[in-house]
Amino acid sequence: MSDNNVSEFGKRKKPEDSMSITALSEARDWADALMDREFRGRGDKEYLARYRLSTRTGVSESYLYRLKYKADEMKDVAGSVYRALKIAHDKICQANEDAADRYKAERLGMRGTHEETDEKLAAKGVGMAPPAAHEERT
Repeated sequence: MSDNNVSEFGKRKKPEDSMSITALSEARDWADALMDREFRGRGDKEYLARYRLSTRTGVSESYLYRLKYKADEMKDVAGSVYRALKIAHDKICQANEDAADRYKAERLGMRGTHEETDEKLAAKGVGMAPPAAHEERT
């Protein structure tokens, strides 16, 4: 038998086992990212952030707690929890991308106006000391 198909207890592994572990790992990572996003700072408590996340995603607080502290004991993740966490994570990622796009558009918009203003001022010699004044000081 190949080592990949046998578990540490000598039982044959099912191909779904690796998929379940991957799904569990992804769900745990998404829950961690969502908790980090939900956390409001120094005075905030973890259980309060977990409550807010639970309310927002529909995943029970106890399940979020298990994903954080007891994921090593879990064999898989419920499909509804996986889906809810993925949707919530995708929403925050999309919001971040939208904010970055808005910032870039604003920055590029400002750059065009700013450069035109600089070119006009440089052509007039604004902001530069006249050469005669500089020669008189020396």
